[in-house]
Amino acid sequence: MTLLSINGKDLVRSVKAGCINLERNRDKVDMLNVFPVPDGDTGTNMYLTILSAVKEGEKVSEDSIKFAAKKISMGALMGARGNSGVIMSQIFRGMAKVFENKDQVDSLELAMAFKSGAQTAYEAVMKPVEGTILTVVREIAKSCEYQAKNNEDIITVLREGLRRGYLTLEKTPTMLPILREAGVVDAGGQGFLFFLEGMIIGLGQDEQAFEALKPETSGRSLILNDNTDYISLDFQYCTELLIKGERIDLQNVKNNLEPLGDSMLVVGEPDLVKVHIHSNHPGKVLENCLQWGDLLDVKINNMLEEVHEHIQNWEIQKEDTPEKRTPLKKIGVVAVSLGDGLDEVLTSLGADVVVPGGQTMNPSTEDLLNACTQVQAEKILILPNNGNVVMAAEQAARMLPDQVLVLPTKSILQGISAMINYEPEGTLSEVLDNMRESLENARYAEVTYAVRDININGLDIQTGDNIGLIEGNISAQGDSPEAVMEDLLRQMVREETQLINVFYGEGISEEQADDIKNKLTAIYDECEVEFAYGGQPFYSYLILLE
Repeated sequence: MTLLSINGKDLVRSVKAGCINLERNRDKVDMLNVFPVPDGDTGTNMYLTILSAVKEGEKVSEDSIKFAAKKISMGALMGARGNSGVIMSQIFRGMAKVFENKDQVDSLELAMAFKSGAQTAYEAVMKPVEGTILTVVREIAKSCEYQAKNNEDIITVLREGLRRGYLTLEKTPTMLPILREAGVVDAGGQGFLFFLEGMIIGLGQDEQAFEALKPETSGRSLILNDNTDYISLDFQYCTELLIKGERIDLQNVKNNLEPLGDSMLVVGEPDLVKVHIHSNHPGKVLENCLQWGDLLDVKINNMLEEVHEHIQNWEIQKEDTPEKRTPLKKIGVVAVSLGDGLDEVLTSLGADVVVPGGQTMNPSTEDLLNACTQVQAEKILILPNNGNVVMAAEQAARMLPDQVLVLPTKSILQGISAMINYEPEGTLSEVLDNMRESLENARYAEVTYAVRDININGLDIQTGDNIGLIEGNISAQGDSPEAVMEDLLRQMVREETQLINVFYGEGISEEQADDIKNKLTAIYDECEVEFAYGGQPFYSYLILLE
């Protein structure tokens, strides 16, 4: 099927697909940065930058490409991380210039946007170096422009650009001696190619079609020299920040900062400027920047420490063999929690990563995505454990559709119940069936307090009253949290109940917990009563029956 034009919705979808494809491959890109490490992890920096662009782009309701491109450009600028992220933001900025008066674009206009993106990125770098992402993007743009003059199909034009990009990437070690010495291709260039692959997928191209575009030598292995103990850096600290002001002269900023270091990038608009520089005196950089306005999102990283950390990690991986390597488990879990005691419970039940969360600190989609990247498993289940987190979890899963699923737990107690039946090496269908069954059978309650007056279920509740909820429904009221818990248990405990699990919160002392445990043990002498510290705020007691 021929694609003759794209609009704003198409652009956002393709950039999002590019973000997803880069996320799938960002570990490969990060590994290209093992030596030297100029600026942290290139793949991660590029991914988080583009993720920020996607989030802004998705806010646009209009179909016109001019609106989407502007939002994407601003999102990338605000979220830019590291050298590669700042360059990526400038590529988007250059593309937005071409799109600024258009509702939709054809193949030639899209090619000219890539050309503008490459030019804008070159202009942003004080001393452009060939053999980097700059070279790769420039050559992609050239190929796209040539093809678009003879072909109206956008997919065909982008595929040919991608082909040229891979051929250029293979040549980067011949252009940049440090790449040749390390035995790697340029990380930023490789990251951009993964992004472009995803863009084409987002516009309708079959994912399997890309293998034929890659040279046989693509993805060369890392070969480190043996002298990595003797690394030195002319400038040790990577300093990044935003300057928010009025009528800022970007050239003036560049002229003032240039004597303080290298790898400098100064980009943005007169009212919002992104600064990136490697310096031995980050304090002087910040003092200098204060003359133009307020400083935001300041980040200072010690690159020398990052270099040695990466080398150590790489040395460990070099010694690793297939026989020693721990295989990926079939199913991993990311679980949201709301207290240090509950964190330990979830971890003991097998959760790979526990994300802090709760009623007043719901984790974002980005937080959940970052947690997923830490899990070494073929498939990942997210347990949101809060009704307010379910949608963010589902958004994270949509960004990693082949790997991440959501089990929509609406309470930490549902999450614990599900984890009791979690089997990391079972088949996905079996594990999900068992965990879903536990959700259906879980009987749980919560003791908290009212934050406003309400009359519900025959209860006249005033602000500050102790109240109890059974599976989300207000069902009890009392003079104390303990009285409310006793009322809840009278309503819930049945003949078949065997175990009463209670997790007490941060406002309950161990002595209080012991007293009420002894009382409940005497009342429910046919049940086992277990108390454990949960550490959750706002909820005095969480109750799970089995």
